[in-house]
Amino acid sequence: MKVISFLFTIGFILLGAGALISGIKKYKQCKGKTFGKITGIHESEDRDKDGYLTRYYSPEFEYKVDGHTYHGIGDTSYEHYKKIKIDGNIKVFYNPENPEEHYTKGGGISVAFFGAFLLILGLCGAFAFIDSLIS
Repeated sequence: MKVISFLFTIGFILLGAGALISGIKKYKQCKGKTFGKITGIHESEDRDKDGYLTRYYSPEFEYKVDGHTYHGIGDTSYEHYKKIKIDGNIKVFYNPENPEEHYTKGGGISVAFFGAFLLILGLCGAFAFIDSLIS
């Protein structure tokens, strides 16, 4: 049982650190801001451990930077597609040096906060694991 706990602890630390670094990097690089136009709905699905299927919907959009059009899928998902307004606007943060790199609400700094949370969870688990070895 201790081995499984240790593996989960390591997993949380690695996943948290990766998400934290990725979120901060994207947040720092994507300083350009524009509004995109929502052009469609991206559907994804997930099954829980009991086999229950949940569908998620994210906005598909396009945005223009220096006369070039780029496409993306929003970082926020909804359980009801009616929350997404086709032809509506969406705020897009993009990297001025590489405009294809972007994020929307729910990405960037939100990913960094989620990563920090996982990292803290992992570190708490690591301290508990080490404490159990010492005692």
